[in-house]
Amino acid sequence: MLALIAAVPMETELLRQQLFPCEVRECGRRELLQGRLSGRPVALLHSGVGKAGAAAATQALLEKLRPAAVINFGCGGAYPGSGLRVGDLALANEEVFGDEGVIAPAGFLDMEQLGFPLLEKGGRRLFNRFPVDGQLLGSARRLLADFALAQGCKMAVGPLVTVSSCSGLERLGWELAERTGGICENMEGAAVAQQCALYDTPLVALRGISNLVEDRDMKRWDLKLAARNAQLAVQTLLAHWPLVKETA
Repeated sequence: MLALIAAVPMETELLRQQLFPCEVRECGRRELLQGRLSGRPVALLHSGVGKAGAAAATQALLEKLRPAAVINFGCGGAYPGSGLRVGDLALANEEVFGDEGVIAPAGFLDMEQLGFPLLEKGGRRLFNRFPVDGQLLGSARRLLADFALAQGCKMAVGPLVTVSSCSGLERLGWELAERTGGICENMEGAAVAQQCALYDTPLVALRGISNLVEDRDMKRWDLKLAARNAQLAVQTLLAHWPLVKETA
């Protein structure tokens, strides 16, 4: 079974319409939807907005179902210099906690500079940066590049940055992009990735671009387009699953 995690129902409307048969269960006091998409058995969970909800929801899901892989998706804001526009896709090559650390007189200090890992497991010390599955990334990259071309949008690959407070000023977008190398920001992804790393569960993460990180102007946003394209991208991945050869 594959697990799909998004923050809010607006980001899953298209997928929920096609989920059949749809069984409603409970997972960590949240509603869990199970059925088939593109012929694949899936479980769909809404985490709620923010890191805390994303971490709790992901952990509950991984404990309950032990899925073969997790696809985390939703909307995100593109950083200046990323080349992304509204409606484009961002595919994670890693998930980054963008504001876990200390704001000091000399500048921002991340968790590695402070010496406190956010996860220690099997001799690995992970600080602000959490991996996605390399094999799945390679396959997803090829599939979604073709998908984006067919849709008339762009797909970029890079770090996706998770923040507690979204950047509503262009200068903050430049600062986070330069510090992290990120291409877009969201409020859940790194928390999902942290739990997947803890449970050794492969992760694919992507975002549809709903807005540019600039001086906040919601008249220029398109959440519905971003959510639609992200969901169509998820459908593309499911239609070609397994992306890599499955092992026993």
